[in-house]
Amino acid sequence: MWKNRRIIVAGGTSGFGRVLAKHLLAAGSLVLIIGRSSAGVRAALAACEGPAGRTDQPNGKMYGLSADLGQAGEGGRVVAECVRLLGGVDDLFFCIGRSGRGLMLQTNVAELRAFLEDNLISAVEITQAVAHEETARQGHFVYIGSLAGKLVTPFMGPYCIAKSALAAFVAALRLEIAPGGAHVLLVSTGPIARNHDDPRSSDVPQSRYQSDVKKNGLPASAAAPGGSVKLRPLDPDRLAIAVLTACRRKQSELVVPRAAGLLAGLIEWFPGLGRRLLARAANRRD
Repeated sequence: MWKNRRIIVAGGTSGFGRVLAKHLLAAGSLVLIIGRSSAGVRAALAACEGPAGRTDQPNGKMYGLSADLGQAGEGGRVVAECVRLLGGVDDLFFCIGRSGRGLMLQTNVAELRAFLEDNLISAVEITQAVAHEETARQGHFVYIGSLAGKLVTPFMGPYCIAKSALAAFVAALRLEIAPGGAHVLLVSTGPIARNHDDPRSSDVPQSRYQSDVKKNGLPASAAAPGGSVKLRPLDPDRLAIAVLTACRRKQSELVVPRAAGLLAGLIEWFPGLGRRLLARAANRRD
């Protein structure tokens, strides 16, 4: 179903976005990966090259473009370049995000705005541009969110706010474009492991948040993947397959691990019980 599809992968130069882009390429898609830095784009394209130094597999091909989707007008520039290179846009995969650790009463407005810019505003910018393309009106709009958009846990308040806002945006978008034939999917996941060829694969997960933990005087456990809740990092290739399967089935949401989705539902129906179970999971880390 992906052969010759013209796809934008925002955030496709590293992390899960790169893995997803490689799966789409292998399925025969024409893929345009977007990253903030030109060097990052070049490195991602080089990592996807075949033995002959080509970024094409069977009938797929990969292109790259640097853009800061937090800036107004960048979404339109990306779409225009996709139309020039690929002849149009069929699908959008949004894989941009910024995590962190902090306390709400110690997070200033500028810091909170940065979380919203990276996790929400960039999604709005590229989505509005893609949605104006007639070819995308019956395509897939896929957003990689987080369990933080469903479950508010200690020391992750600013990130939870940003991912909750993304989830609300996706729900509103679905109401507007799904009746016309578009498929809108929100993927809410726990921490995702990095593949060996990822530029940040050598990073120890805890080290990414050590400065946040130190600055805010948080317990050392807050720096671990999942924050205060113990979660095993997900295999990115298996997750990519699950995402593409959810697209084929036209699911509206994919929550991994599934138990987290059940807990989120329990909190909606039985807030007291659900939050006690969530608090117990958080305390288990310590």
